[in-house]
Amino acid sequence: MKEGQKVQFVRDHEAPLKSSTTPMVVASLASGFAFAGEKPLLDTLEEVDGAPQRTATWSLDGGITATFRPAFKEETIEFAEFRRRFESLEWCAANPDHPIAYLRAFSDKLSSLRNELRRMKPLLLVRRGRRFALIPQDAAPEKKARILSELG
Repeated sequence: MKEGQKVQFVRDHEAPLKSSTTPMVVASLASGFAFAGEKPLLDTLEEVDGAPQRTATWSLDGGITATFRPAFKEETIEFAEFRRRFESLEWCAANPDHPIAYLRAFSDKLSSLRNELRRMKPLLLVRRGRRFALIPQDAAPEKKARILSELG
């Protein structure tokens, strides 16, 4: 994140791949909004009252605006034409305000983000008073012990 940057946080308590929040985040990206920072998702597991609680927090750049142009004229097309347009990156680039181009952008971004999410594992969140630690699930036992010892 950059100094002075406005950040909007979107939280959910479901796994990002199953969450109804993730498609909304993807739709915002397809509309021209952007993530805030290089690691826009903090996916954690924390023990709360003896039970695991998952929290996914997305960070989006709140200083960006999107412009939607209502210049699209009604048209009737057959499925073959819909498919041709949807599958054509050139057509979508030439018609960025067309609903088919938005659907293609959404589909591409959702597919890409899902692939990234499948490779990620949630971090273990441990709190001690006002201090907390984020521990990767695959951390070596020695590293986990060192991190926890620094919490006090």
